[in-house]
Amino acid sequence: MSNWARIVSFLFFIAALQAFPRQIGAQQRGPSIPEERARAVQTAKSLQADPLAPNLQGDREWLVKWLIEIPDISVKMCTTFLGDLGDSKSGYPGAVIATMLASEAAFVIEHPEKAKDVEAIYVEGVDGALHGYEAIHKKDTSYRLPHLDDLIQKRDQGKLTDYVHATAKKCK
Repeated sequence: MSNWARIVSFLFFIAALQAFPRQIGAQQRGPSIPEERARAVQTAKSLQADPLAPNLQGDREWLVKWLIEIPDISVKMCTTFLGDLGDSKSGYPGAVIATMLASEAAFVIEHPEKAKDVEAIYVEGVDGALHGYEAIHKKDTSYRLPHLDDLIQKRDQGKLTDYVHATAKKCK
């Protein structure tokens, strides 16, 4: 199975887990604690700055597992905004998606009053993913995705929210 297929399978697994009620099983853990939320926010910032940093692999894995387990913070994964992220052998698509997920979680943590504002969460996730993409491109200038370049332009023109609003209808 290719890396991209594994990433997609993993994302469907996450979506399936999020679809189940949080009350399943007696093994459910309690709500997140301040130290975990701080780690999640720091992970998001680190991923936006350098999503390929080898020292972040453990934090990325921890964050996904943590988001599945905790009952008090949830985000929705919709990669439709990002389009085709290219060859998975590079590891770049997974890094961009992980940055999106982490950025959404950080937004919910830092703005709990907007935890139900799905579009605002999506905007922050897409913006975080774009920062991650820009960081990857600085290291590997051959990694060019016209769709993400267009989104960066939209972001810089203040039109990213409009794009997310229009595209969110395609997310389930």
